[in-house]
Amino acid sequence: MTMLPTPPCPNCAHPTEPFEVEGEGIWRCPKCHRRTYGTGDADDAQLPSYSEVDEDGATIIFHGTGDIDIEATAELAAQDGPDDEDNRDAAHADCSEPHRSADGYVDCDGRPL
Repeated sequence: MTMLPTPPCPNCAHPTEPFEVEGEGIWRCPKCHRRTYGTGDADDAQLPSYSEVDEDGATIIFHGTGDIDIEATAELAAQDGPDDEDNRDAAHADCSEPHRSADGYVDCDGRPL
């Protein structure tokens, strides 16, 4: 059995490792995470894009090569919109005194004073 040579990473020249994406065998650099077919940059432009979730829970979209797709990631983040906390902060941005509720005074966050 003949071993195929491991192609070097196009970014950092580190040896790549076999990796599978959508049933397709490719190579991935364990150092910089660049993905490649190992046949040249022209072929790498055809690698399928993918996404990962970071430690904060945000989804990051990558080009097939492993570079962050900034436009697609920003568009996805904009679709999420502000969360309830952002809406509450905007609604009470000008508050300087507590609000009176049925059970007494509370601050803008609804906590009893």
